[in-house]
Amino acid sequence: MQTHARVVVVGGGCVGAGILYGLAKRGWTDVALLERTQLTAGSTWHAAGLI
Repeated sequence: MQTHARVVVVGGGCVGAGILYGLAKRGWTDVALLERTQLTAGSTWHAAGLI
């Protein structure tokens, strides 16, 4: 398990996962994603009409 990261994304919904994906596409490797349960299991679906 990593003990440090240059970027920590909190939340694995569509925005958090999208940010992490964008960073990875740009070559960032020192990043971490924190999610309480499983990816997209949070409140993202409640706000789907707002995105």
